[in-house]
Amino acid sequence: MQLQGSREAAHSWATISAMGDCSSAAGTSSTSTLFKWNFSAVIAEGIAPPKRILFPLEKIYMVWQQQQSAGAGLFNVGNTCFLNAVLQCLTYTPPLANYLLSREHSKACQQQGFCMMCTMEAHVNKVLHSPVSAIVPWAVLKVFGRIGEHFQLGMQEDAHDFLCCTVNAMQRACLSASSE
Repeated sequence: MQLQGSREAAHSWATISAMGDCSSAAGTSSTSTLFKWNFSAVIAEGIAPPKRILFPLEKIYMVWQQQQSAGAGLFNVGNTCFLNAVLQCLTYTPPLANYLLSREHSKACQQQGFCMMCTMEAHVNKVLHSPVSAIVPWAVLKVFGRIGEHFQLGMQEDAHDFLCCTVNAMQRACLSASSE
């Protein structure tokens, strides 16, 4: 049951209902049957099907699609440990990283101004393709206050709060793009 819970968390960003709730979705992997599961069984358990699919389930891969070595680490630039921890977790989440590495979002994005998906795409690609051992996460630091209005550079913040705000900002970007 723990494995299923992990899959549900990994897929929550991919399938979002029109009401803005994160809904469970099923993923498949061409390389592993371990991660294949029956979408209709999830719906049968009382979870309504999503009203809108933002990313096709057949394109969600639970394993890395390209061989990845460890990317660049992140420098702490004054009370940014919480931010670095969250960014590292998101960067090394294979379904999300596979999508961001494909650059599919930015190729289609028409959002004016701040877009958290474009920001994360730039960050993940920089980290995983950097020849240096550590970088300053400038792409995220530049939009820090837009991720959560209450965040202030140089102040200690809560990692869980930053994660929630980051995922919410990514969700808003995806919903905005799908409604255009």
